[in-house]
Amino acid sequence: MGDKTTAFVKGGLGCLGAFIVIGIIVAVVGGSVHLDAGGACCLFAIGGIIGLIVLAIYKSGRRSAGGE
Repeated sequence: MGDKTTAFVKGGLGCLGAFIVIGIIVAVVGGSVHLDAGGACCLFAIGGIIGLIVLAIYKSGRRSAGGE
């Protein structure tokens, strides 16, 4: 897998994981949480895009520092 694919998957799973953690906290406090397949796919895609943006910023910083 390339860097971009890894960043996309890590970002997507991180976003889903953050939703699950926040959802558990909300459910314990007394609220309700609902996630369907479409919402999970959207969260994964949004997290993946954020992962790609972070990778681009990281690579830009490495280039400007002379590390690459």
